[in-house]
Amino acid sequence: MLNVIVGIIVIVVIIYIAIVLYQKTLLKQGKAMEAELNRLQKLDLPEQLTKVKKLVLTGDSLTRLETAERDYEQVRQSQFPQIAQDLTAAEQAGKGLNFLKTRDDIDNAHAELESAAKTLDQVQATLVNLQKMEQKHQQAVVELQTNYQKLRTTLLNDNSAYGPALDALEQQLSAIEAQFAEFTTLTQQGDHQKAEKLLVDLKDATTKLEQQMRAIPELYQLNHVQFVNQLMEIKSSYAKAKAEGFCFANDEFPATLQELHEAVQANLENIKHLDLDVVRDQDQVISEQINALYDQLEAEMKARLYVDKHAPVIAQFIQHAHRQNQALGAELEKLSHNYSLEHEEQATATGLGDQIDLINQKYQDDQQQITDQRAVYSQIANDLKQFQQDLTKIEEKQRALNASIADFSAEEQRAHQVLDDLTTELHAIRRRIDNLNLPGIPADYAEYFDVVANEVQHLKATMNKVKISMDDVQKQLTQIQHDRDTLQTKTNDLIDQAALAEQVIQYANRYAATNPAVASAIQTAQHQFDDDYQYEASLATIANALDQAEPGAFNRIEENYYKNKAQAN
Repeated sequence: MLNVIVGIIVIVVIIYIAIVLYQKTLLKQGKAMEAELNRLQKLDLPEQLTKVKKLVLTGDSLTRLETAERDYEQVRQSQFPQIAQDLTAAEQAGKGLNFLKTRDDIDNAHAELESAAKTLDQVQATLVNLQKMEQKHQQAVVELQTNYQKLRTTLLNDNSAYGPALDALEQQLSAIEAQFAEFTTLTQQGDHQKAEKLLVDLKDATTKLEQQMRAIPELYQLNHVQFVNQLMEIKSSYAKAKAEGFCFANDEFPATLQELHEAVQANLENIKHLDLDVVRDQDQVISEQINALYDQLEAEMKARLYVDKHAPVIAQFIQHAHRQNQALGAELEKLSHNYSLEHEEQATATGLGDQIDLINQKYQDDQQQITDQRAVYSQIANDLKQFQQDLTKIEEKQRALNASIADFSAEEQRAHQVLDDLTTELHAIRRRIDNLNLPGIPADYAEYFDVVANEVQHLKATMNKVKISMDDVQKQLTQIQHDRDTLQTKTNDLIDQAALAEQVIQYANRYAATNPAVASAIQTAQHQFDDDYQYEASLATIANALDQAEPGAFNRIEENYYKNKAQAN
């Protein structure tokens, strides 16, 4: 039981301490709000109200001032006392344990204080705004009046720079000055809210007028002077060019000049009505078309200079190409009696001649146009450039064709010399075989030798024809030289195999009496050598048997043979 009582006492003490601490917190908040209330009460709003009330205000501006004054008085006379009362009540309640009453009084004071602070901020902002607006409008009156006077002076002194736009500009300036007079009246009357709205329109209108006055002199000069002078210059240059024999492809100069003149006049009308965006767009179009006419005139004049300079050069080039082709044709005709022309050389030369004739015909047509004063020089200049390219390609083909036939005679002489050399080589090969005094020649070797000999005879027959095909001669020479090389290899193999077979048989005889296998091999190898003329097989038979009787003997004999052969050569 005692423990329960002690527990209850502890809880009561804790609650009491909590209430005391909470009360202190509330009272601390109350002190802070009391300080804020004092700050708000000391604001210099009465002085600001007095100062603003001295201004001459009417309309919405006066309404705003009156509203601000009522709001301030409401705060001063009602909310401030109520806040003070709530804070006093909270302080009294805080001396006891009625923390609920203290909390309610603090909350009420806090809400009233926030409302009062917000209202006073709005009042102060309104007063500042009215003062600034009044100063702004007074200053604007002076600045705008000065600015309009400058604009008026500019229009008066430089009226010629604005051309047909002068009347519209003066009308705009008069309208702006009328708005300015209204703005000045509103400012003097103190209706700054209406004056502010009008000031925005005034500034926009003034800025627009200033921009137009800056832009129009250049636009007017461009259309009234520059474009007109350029069109007159182009018209004069065109007439002079026509008199000097110039012609123009798709000649639309007269119509284009008329259209441009009308466009310039229309643009002056646009300037008169201050449609400056339209003027700028049209200026771009007109400028581009004028430049195109200038470019066309300049192109034809440059083209004539090019034609005058290069036409004689092309004429000489055509004559040169024609002479070259005639000489090439004559040479081909001469060669055709002795050689077969198998790569359409004559057809190629004829085709090149046809191309030269076509170029010459076109060149003559262009020259006739110049004589008849019908020439479009830019087109003729392009023709001359194309002629240059085509004639250069023709000349390259002529050189290549001439090079391909220039060595026919020399190739024939070289072919005769190679043929003689081949005949001599075949005789030398025959002598090498005969000098061996072999019992006979293998059939396959004899057959291959006859093939090469027949090829040589066939080439001789080809070379002795009235009209030689050098392609056929070169093909036969290539084949014969290849077969000759193979025959040389076969000949060397035949000589080496026969000589080695004789030496190995002779060496193996030392084993004939004691080694039946060697004796039998000697008989077989000798038969292959003497009767069948199979010297390679004979060598293989006796070499295998000797290696069985005396390993390494054949290798020694073979190495010694090739060593002596190399020394002999």
